[in-house]
Amino acid sequence: MLSPTVSATVKAAVLALCSALIATFLTEKNPPIVALVIYAILATPPNFQWQQYLEQWFPGYDVQKHESSRDVKGETAAGGGVTVKRRLNVKNTVLKIVIEQTLGAVVNVSLYVGGVQALQGVPLRDCLQVVKEQTWPLMLAGYKLWPLVSVMNHTVIPVEQRTFVGGLVGLGWGVFLAMRASR
Repeated sequence: MLSPTVSATVKAAVLALCSALIATFLTEKNPPIVALVIYAILATPPNFQWQQYLEQWFPGYDVQKHESSRDVKGETAAGGGVTVKRRLNVKNTVLKIVIEQTLGAVVNVSLYVGGVQALQGVPLRDCLQVVKEQTWPLMLAGYKLWPLVSVMNHTVIPVEQRTFVGGLVGLGWGVFLAMRASR
């Protein structure tokens, strides 16, 4: 059985490959498929850990345990039990979303833009220039999609599945990026 990080990485690589292949089908230009897949393999483990740390530092749910002597229908349960209630911690959820959409976005978009260029053998000076030129426009485009995904991830999706859900939504986003990368 694969560790959660390895599993998330494999899924991200497959989704990156699918995105690049779809982009190839949709355009007459070929995106840098190998660079996109390698980047997904390199970027997923730290992003997976980032999600784990954010959840640890800012738990999205408060868990309240109550002793219960009644079953679901209100009747006395044999031996009693414990009822667990999860309540969304709105403050922590908002903090995570703000951190993700600011610090996380700048770091991830910059590394993506520069990383894909570097993996294609582009000199460092040129990679940095591309980062300067493309990071902000790409972040602005991303703000039309990713805040909503972030809200859904932090309110509905279990922490172990957030990277996968982000990757799944990222399939369409990846097609967009692959088409941009093939310019």
